[in-house]
Amino acid sequence: MLILLHVCVSSSHALTSDVTIKDTARAAEFFLSDGLIITGAATGDQADPCDLKEVSQSVKIPVLVGSGVTYDNIESFLDANGMIVGSHFKHGGHWANAIDPVRVTRFMAKIHHLR
Repeated sequence: MLILLHVCVSSSHALTSDVTIKDTARAAEFFLSDGLIITGAATGDQADPCDLKEVSQSVKIPVLVGSGVTYDNIESFLDANGMIVGSHFKHGGHWANAIDPVRVTRFMAKIHHLR
Protein backbone atom coordinates (compact mmCIF):
# COMPACT_ATOMS: atom_id res chain seq x y z
CA MET A 1 0.00 0.00 0.00
CA LEU A 2 1.36 3.44 -0.92
CA ILE A 3 0.56 6.28 1.45
CA LEU A 4 1.90 9.73 0.68
CA LEU A 5 1.30 12.79 2.78
CA HIS A 6 1.19 16.16 1.10
CA VAL A 7 3.20 18.52 3.29
CA CYS A 8 2.68 22.21 2.60
CA VAL A 9 3.48 25.01 5.02
CA SER A 10 1.19 27.49 3.29
CA SER A 11 -1.89 25.42 4.07
CA SER A 12 -1.46 25.66 7.83
CA HIS A 13 -4.57 26.01 9.92
CA ALA A 14 -5.00 28.23 12.98
CA LEU A 15 -5.18 25.14 15.19
CA THR A 16 -1.86 23.81 13.92
CA SER A 17 0.04 27.04 13.33
CA ASP A 18 2.57 26.05 15.98
CA VAL A 19 3.43 22.80 14.15
CA THR A 20 6.41 23.08 11.82
CA ILE A 21 6.80 21.30 8.51
CA LYS A 22 9.48 19.16 10.17
CA ASP A 23 7.03 18.17 12.94
CA THR A 24 4.38 17.31 10.37
CA ALA A 25 6.84 15.21 8.38
CA ARG A 26 7.99 13.31 11.46
CA ALA A 27 4.38 12.64 12.44
CA ALA A 28 3.65 11.31 8.95
CA GLU A 29 6.63 8.99 9.20
CA PHE A 30 5.54 7.85 12.67
CA PHE A 31 2.09 7.00 11.28
CA LEU A 32 3.75 4.87 8.58
CA SER A 33 3.41 7.09 5.51
CA ASP A 34 5.40 5.67 2.63
CA GLY A 35 6.61 9.09 1.52
CA LEU A 36 6.06 12.82 1.59
CA ILE A 37 5.34 15.37 -1.14
CA ILE A 38 6.54 18.94 -0.69
CA THR A 39 4.63 21.50 -2.77
CA GLY A 40 4.14 25.20 -3.26
CA ALA A 41 0.92 27.00 -2.33
CA ALA A 42 -0.93 26.12 -5.56
CA THR A 43 -0.67 24.03 -8.72
CA GLY A 44 2.56 24.90 -10.47
CA ASP A 45 3.91 27.07 -7.64
CA GLN A 46 7.49 26.28 -6.76
CA ALA A 47 8.11 24.35 -3.58
CA ASP A 48 10.57 25.90 -1.16
CA PRO A 49 14.00 24.25 -1.47
CA CYS A 50 14.57 24.97 2.25
CA ASP A 51 11.45 22.92 3.08
CA LEU A 52 12.81 20.05 1.00
CA LYS A 53 16.13 20.16 2.84
CA GLU A 54 14.53 20.44 6.28
CA VAL A 55 12.08 17.59 5.72
CA SER A 56 14.63 15.34 4.00
CA GLN A 57 17.01 15.69 6.93
CA SER A 58 14.32 14.90 9.49
CA VAL A 59 12.80 11.69 8.05
CA LYS A 60 13.99 8.43 6.55
CA ILE A 61 11.11 7.99 4.08
CA PRO A 62 11.20 9.29 0.49
CA VAL A 63 10.55 13.00 -0.02
CA LEU A 64 9.27 14.15 -3.40
CA VAL A 65 8.80 17.62 -4.84
CA GLY A 66 5.25 17.93 -6.11
CA SER A 67 5.01 21.31 -7.80
CA GLY A 68 6.92 24.06 -9.51
CA VAL A 69 9.90 22.11 -10.82
CA THR A 70 11.12 23.63 -14.09
CA TYR A 71 14.12 23.52 -16.39
CA ASP A 72 15.41 26.71 -14.79
CA ASN A 73 15.20 25.62 -11.13
CA ILE A 74 15.81 21.90 -11.22
CA GLU A 75 19.21 22.25 -9.54
CA SER A 76 17.38 23.34 -6.37
CA PHE A 77 15.55 20.02 -6.15
CA LEU A 78 18.12 17.39 -7.10
CA ASP A 79 18.28 16.12 -3.52
CA ALA A 80 14.63 15.01 -3.68
CA ASN A 81 13.89 11.30 -4.01
CA GLY A 82 11.61 12.16 -6.90
CA MET A 83 9.80 14.97 -8.67
CA ILE A 84 6.27 15.29 -9.95
CA VAL A 85 6.43 17.46 -13.05
CA GLY A 86 3.21 18.38 -14.80
CA SER A 87 2.57 21.95 -15.85
CA HIS A 88 6.15 22.56 -16.95
CA PHE A 89 5.85 19.77 -19.52
CA LYS A 90 2.78 21.34 -21.13
CA HIS A 91 2.79 23.80 -24.05
CA GLY A 92 3.47 27.25 -22.61
CA GLY A 93 3.83 25.76 -19.13
CA HIS A 94 0.04 25.82 -18.63
CA TRP A 95 -1.54 22.80 -16.93
CA ALA A 96 -4.53 22.57 -19.31
CA ASN A 97 -2.45 22.38 -22.50
CA ALA A 98 -1.16 19.27 -24.22
CA ILE A 99 2.27 17.87 -23.42
CA ASP A 100 5.09 19.54 -25.32
CA PRO A 101 7.65 16.86 -26.32
CA VAL A 102 10.33 19.53 -26.80
CA ARG A 103 9.96 20.70 -23.19
CA VAL A 104 10.11 17.11 -21.90
CA THR A 105 13.18 16.26 -23.98
CA ARG A 106 15.01 19.45 -22.94
CA PHE A 107 14.18 18.88 -19.25
CA MET A 108 15.28 15.25 -19.27
CA ALA A 109 18.51 16.10 -21.11
CA LYS A 110 19.35 18.54 -18.31
CA ILE A 111 18.54 15.90 -15.67
CA HIS A 112 20.89 13.41 -17.35
CA HIS A 113 23.60 16.06 -17.61
CA LEU A 114 23.29 17.03 -13.92
CA ARG A 115 23.37 13.46 -12.68
